[in-house]
Amino acid sequence: MSESPRERLFAAQTTPGQRRALTVAAVVAGLALASVHWAGLLVGGALVGLCRPTLRRAIVAGLGFGVVVIAVAAAQLSLAGTLDESLAMGSILLVGVVVPLVAGPLGASVRGLLPDASLDGE
Repeated sequence: MSESPRERLFAAQTTPGQRRALTVAAVVAGLALASVHWAGLLVGGALVGLCRPTLRRAIVAGLGFGVVVIAVAAAQLSLAGTLDESLAMGSILLVGVVVPLVAGPLGASVRGLLPDASLDGE
């Protein structure tokens, strides 16, 4: 018989190579969605969080996703030549920094809906 989706997810979460590949794919998908709509930050955080075997690791991965989003946004502003002007905006800049740092872990908290995968191999 074939494995259930939950069993396949748990197998991927506990296999380091598969977990890395899934995380890279989740980050790319999340960045693509976040470039279209702010809710992509939540979805990206959820996707990255589902790649992790425990809720604690999922929240940290969601925070990492938020940091990647900020780095990509800064790189885009730098390439456009508007990074200096953007940094000079003051407190409004904080919204653009705080939102990814909150939305990533918030989306990753969806990992709490599933039981932790067993980490016997690690």
